[in-house]
Amino acid sequence: MALVIRKIVADEYQRAAEVVQTTFAHLAVQYQPPAGVATFARLSTADEIASRDARHSVTYIALIQDVIIGVLQVRSSQHIAMLFVLPEMQSRGVGRALIKAAEQDAPLQTVSASVNSVMAYMRYGFMPCGADQVSPSGIRFVPMQKG
Repeated sequence: MALVIRKIVADEYQRAAEVVQTTFAHLAVQYQPPAGVATFARLSTADEIASRDARHSVTYIALIQDVIIGVLQVRSSQHIAMLFVLPEMQSRGVGRALIKAAEQDAPLQTVSASVNSVMAYMRYGFMPCGADQVSPSGIRFVPMQKG
């Protein structure tokens, strides 16, 4: 089963959103305050992901046998806006492959990492550059940058 990484196409946004939402619900939700959960629900719909791509982002997907198993959205060419890999496919190099594909277009520099994903981002070369915090929209995160 070969892993394929490529940019998303229009008819894949709904399935990509399902991967993002399923993965968030599996683990990240428990680290978010209620306002963060509500904000994330709004930001992770297919329409919102596509809308950001139309304005200033690029979304990459990871597929095995034409099934989306991972999603990476990059904002303004250098900030990881979201990176989600289905729970059963984590720790198999999917996240790293998504990042590597995106970095062929532009080097990634920053991420606002969910608390549960800090160690994974450290393995990808990012380091915390600030304390655990909550955004005005209620999302809890740790700011990280390539170190």
